[in-house]
Amino acid sequence: MAGLIPVGAVVDPSRDIFPTTGAHLDVRVIPQFGSQKGKKIDPKTARTLLQNVLIGKDKTPLVQQQGQDWRWNFPITSGYGKRAAPTAGASTFHQGIDVSLGAGTPLAYKGYGTYRPDQGYGSLMTADAQGNPYEIRFLHTEPGQKAAVGSSTVPTAPQLPGTKTPDQNTDELMKQLVGTQPTMKDILLSRALGQALERRQEMESLINLPQAGFITPQQAMQMFA
Repeated sequence: MAGLIPVGAVVDPSRDIFPTTGAHLDVRVIPQFGSQKGKKIDPKTARTLLQNVLIGKDKTPLVQQQGQDWRWNFPITSGYGKRAAPTAGASTFHQGIDVSLGAGTPLAYKGYGTYRPDQGYGSLMTADAQGNPYEIRFLHTEPGQKAAVGSSTVPTAPQLPGTKTPDQNTDELMKQLVGTQPTMKDILLSRALGQALERRQEMESLINLPQAGFITPQQAMQMFA
């Protein structure tokens, strides 16, 4: 069952290591698969992931679906893409979205994943409903503690001391659900070994023919086939 992963809190601007105009959250989304692997994409296109980001003590979703529409529950003060640098040292191409939140606002993620803190931000490795791996970064935060919940099916997720990797968790779950199944490699090896044994038996039967016997052309062809 999915759990709740603390992912830090919005940092006070006086302690922020990044250029800032004030207390806020900067969310960045980085796919770990396909042609966009390792590239920061517009977080608004990853709403199904970001609906799991919970804000404040009442755990309000950052974004949520209402019918066919999506509603952002907090003001977006700077979107993804080109912009005029809002302060000295800030970028002119924003690689995330800025969300207006007060200093100290706690943040959490509802679902599976592995969280690790870094300087000035935290990183969450998780996956979407199709199993595609993503990294979500939370900038302008006071990072939380390392944490992991369940298996996110992300092979590159950081491993915590005393825990198993997501791949190991997934393997164990599959064994419990369907038992230990032979892999395609096992099947191919088994077939190859069976064919080799049949060929060996044929060769031995030909080599062990009686002295008075003879080898037919067909048998000779089999020996050197």
